[in-house]
Amino acid sequence: MDAPQPATPPAMLAYAQDLDVLGDAAGARVWIERAAASGYAPALTQHGLWLLKGRNVPNDFAQGNAQISLAAQAGDATAAHLMINLHALAGDWDKAVASLVRLAKSGDADAGVALGVLLRPLPRLTPIRRTLYSAAAQTGDAAAQFLLGTDMCTDANETTRKRGIGWIAEAAAHGLEPAMLRLQKFAGEKMIRPSAPVSDIRIPWADMKRLVLLPHEAPLPPLTPFLTSPQVDTAVGFLARHLCDYLVMRGLRFLAPATVHDSDAGEIIDPSRSNSFANFRLLEADLVTLSVDARIMKALGHKRGHGDPLSLLQYKEDQTYAPHYDFFDPQFPAHMPHLKEAGQRAKTALVYLNDDYESGHTRFHKADTSFRGAPGDLVAFANIGMDGNPDLQSLHSGEPPTSGIKWILSKWTREAALPL
Repeated sequence: MDAPQPATPPAMLAYAQDLDVLGDAAGARVWIERAAASGYAPALTQHGLWLLKGRNVPNDFAQGNAQISLAAQAGDATAAHLMINLHALAGDWDKAVASLVRLAKSGDADAGVALGVLLRPLPRLTPIRRTLYSAAAQTGDAAAQFLLGTDMCTDANETTRKRGIGWIAEAAAHGLEPAMLRLQKFAGEKMIRPSAPVSDIRIPWADMKRLVLLPHEAPLPPLTPFLTSPQVDTAVGFLARHLCDYLVMRGLRFLAPATVHDSDAGEIIDPSRSNSFANFRLLEADLVTLSVDARIMKALGHKRGHGDPLSLLQYKEDQTYAPHYDFFDPQFPAHMPHLKEAGQRAKTALVYLNDDYESGHTRFHKADTSFRGAPGDLVAFANIGMDGNPDLQSLHSGEPPTSGIKWILSKWTREAALPL
C-alpha cells in the first residue's frame, strides 16, 4: 500500500523538505510548488529561497524575490527579514531601512534590536535605543539584555550604570558566555537587578528612517601600513564598540565547528583549526551585517559581492588556527572549483571584536611579527602578489587565547562576484 500523501500545506512543506534532505530534487520540487500554490507563507518563503539559489528548482531570482515578498506580506517573519536583506543586496539601502523600521514597529524583537544598533551615535537618541533594546530584553532575550546592559554601563549616571550591570548579570544568568566575561570587569561593583522597563518613551516611528546611520555610510579611518611583505595594513577604530558587541550576539546562534579547505578532500573539519565560526549568508545576515560587509569592501577598494560571506570566528582558551594560507592553491584539485567560480581570495580582512581575553594574536610567520587589535580595529593583508600569484609570505595563524574568548570578524575578498 502506498504511503498517504500529505494533504495540508504544512504537511506538503515538511514532505518537500524531507525529500530535499534525501536528495530527491524532483519530488521536493513537486511538493514545494503545491504547498506554495496554496498561499501558505512558510512554503512561499522556502520556495523563494530555492528559486534564488537554484536548489531543486531552476534558478529564477525575480520569481524567488516575488515569492518571498508575498510571504512577507502574509506575515511570515523569516520572509520579512529576507526582504530587508534582498533590498540591501540590491543596493537599495533606503528601502531596506524602511522595511526594518516597519518590522520593528510591528513588534519584531530582532528588528527592534538591529534598529537600535543602527541609530546615529547622538546622546538624544540614547533613550530610543535603550527602549528598543529593552523591549527584547524583557522577553528573556539574553543577547538584547547584554547589549542593553553594556550600553547603560557607558552612562555617567551611577544608578543607570548599576542597572546596566544588572542587565549584564541577567544575560550571564541565561548562560551567555560573553556576558559572563564582561561581568568580570565589574567585579566588586554594586548592581541593580532588572525589575521594570528601562524606558517607556514613545518611539518616533515616522522619523526613525532618518535617524539611522548605516556603517558603510560612516567615514572610514585611514589604512596604515603595518608590513610590506606580506602587505599588511591596519585601521584603528574601524567599527564602533556597540557594533562589535552586536556582531558577536548576532553570530552566536549560528556557531559551528570551523572547517579548512583540504588539498584533495575539499572543505573538512581538521585538527589544525579548533575554533568555531558562523557565516552570515542570506539567511543568517541582517541589515547590520550586510552594511558592515559593505564597509569592509569599501575600505579595501573591492566591489560589493566580490567576496566570501562575512564570518564570525570564536576562539576559546587554547583553540587555534594553525599556520596556513588563505589563497586557493592552483595545484590542489579541490581548490580548482573555487578558483573557477570567483577567482582567488585576493585579500583577508579581520576585525577584532573584544578584549576579554589574553594573548590570541594574529601571527605572520614569514615576517616573524604578530598583531592584536583593540575592539573595532581592522587588519587587512594581501594573499596574492601584484602578479596575481599566491603570496607565500602571507603564511599566518590565529594564535590561541590563554584565557577568555577571542571574537574576530573575517572577510575574504574575491576577484569576481559570488552567487547568493
